[in-house]
Amino acid sequence: MSSPDVIVIGAGPSGISMAYTLKHKLGFDDFTIYEKLDGVGGTWRTNTYPGVGCDVPTILYSFHFNLNPDWSKELCDGPEILEYMESTVDKFDIRKHCHFEIECLGAKWDERRAMWDVRFTDTRTGEEFTRSTKVFISAVGGISYPRDVQFQGMERFQGPMFHTARWDHSYDYTGKRMAVIGNGCSAAQVVPKVVEKAAFVKQYARSPQWYHERPNRNFTALETAAFRFIPLWERWQRLKLFLDNDDLVSTYMPGPKATVKRAKVEDHARRYIFSRAPKKYHHFLIPDFPLGCKRRIFDPNYLDALNAPNLDVVPEGIQEIDETGIVSSSGVRNDFDVIILATGFQVQQFLTPMEVIGKQGKSLNQQWKEHRGAQAYMGSHVHNFPNFAILFGPNTFPAHNSALFACEVQIEYVARTLLKPLIDRQADVIEVKSTAENQWVNSIHAQLKGSVFQAGCSNWYINEFGRNAASWPGYASTYWKETCIPRFGVFRYEGGSSLWFLRTLSRWIRTTSGTTYGLGVLLVLAGLYRRNAGFRDGLRQAVKGFVTRARSIAAR
Repeated sequence: MSSPDVIVIGAGPSGISMAYTLKHKLGFDDFTIYEKLDGVGGTWRTNTYPGVGCDVPTILYSFHFNLNPDWSKELCDGPEILEYMESTVDKFDIRKHCHFEIECLGAKWDERRAMWDVRFTDTRTGEEFTRSTKVFISAVGGISYPRDVQFQGMERFQGPMFHTARWDHSYDYTGKRMAVIGNGCSAAQVVPKVVEKAAFVKQYARSPQWYHERPNRNFTALETAAFRFIPLWERWQRLKLFLDNDDLVSTYMPGPKATVKRAKVEDHARRYIFSRAPKKYHHFLIPDFPLGCKRRIFDPNYLDALNAPNLDVVPEGIQEIDETGIVSSSGVRNDFDVIILATGFQVQQFLTPMEVIGKQGKSLNQQWKEHRGAQAYMGSHVHNFPNFAILFGPNTFPAHNSALFACEVQIEYVARTLLKPLIDRQADVIEVKSTAENQWVNSIHAQLKGSVFQAGCSNWYINEFGRNAASWPGYASTYWKETCIPRFGVFRYEGGSSLWFLRTLSRWIRTTSGTTYGLGVLLVLAGLYRRNAGFRDGLRQAVKGFVTRARSIAAR
């Protein structure tokens, strides 16, 4: 098998979008996607627990190049989103580029050859192999590897114990005693479902959350018809949803105005929680940290489920797990048949568990430790790692907007700054300068100071060094604007061809759509019509002749 010019790791949403950009926007076919799972979809293939769904309106959580008029409701469930991912891959002929059940172990930059040597293992056969490539792109996403917590004695438990991202569908929990550890988004989705079948559910919810109503209705036949048949209608609805969601960020910023606005939203959330949850839980459901310090939860009927007689929630952690049950922090012991770990993901551990070695033999993990956490210029480019890009990388996570939007913005930026220059041979090696990277990252952390993201609560934004390497500090629209601003002297170029502009011209001709050419012709004709009297007279005569001829034919 010949080595591809571009290797993409991950066939989740960001990997699919990158494949579309390479194939259909850049007219570039020499790429391969390696995926450790048995199909596309990423987090939507990994997370199949009961109740899994999206907390962002699905019209907004969709690819800009493949809007779906057939969404069943405002906030769709996981299986419907996965089906959309599958259909997108087939619609745009991406599947033939994918190799499934192949896990990336790591990669090493060879300075002499200016190539990446990428190591893989076939998860079915155990065979390890290496592929070389000019460009290495990580699209593994932030919700890829579960956070494996360690509790004393957990290895002794004799019943089933599994993470929500590794849900065992062969296990029937009907009539069983179940423990759910955690109370983030996945726990809030799981609990309302499992209480319907389990004999008893006890949730260990050590930290409170801010809950908000989550209106979620089915689309009517009329709305679906409008999405399908009225030009640009769904795009207009998508834009409005984007702007509404982006406006939520104004409550998270430092300053008196944001504080006043945040207080109003907190009061609304407080009243909503009190109106839904049993009074016995009111004393620990309301957080003592500001709104946004943890990701807000738009309630998937979780608060209503707290009224179920077979559910008990305790605001405690775990002291110990033994052969048959759990001892809570306060020493209370309960027996369980099954334990569910709703403990989230290793969001801060970008590229886990790959080991990526850059220039001079330095690993990416070591370089990031020296900087007290993951960092990358525009969340994408890392110095000492040429021809390499990260999608959904450090400090690109939008507060409460579509993660898919952030990924697509990043992909457009990577295409413009890395892929196009390499494809056109403007350079053979491209690397961001360390000074540019550090200055950009410092500016991001300066903006994060005083925001609710660093208000002292325990959240997945803050890493082991106390540094927020996940959050984008402002509006999602601001990130888009940042990537659109031309900046010179940021990258170091090596090699390339003096005739690169001819390759650029060729690519433009190949990838420009017929619609664009048609609009260009219309603009030229309009300009001639406005400025050239002879052209106007000639056009009038041509139209008159055409009409006369048409009437003559009709009269026969």
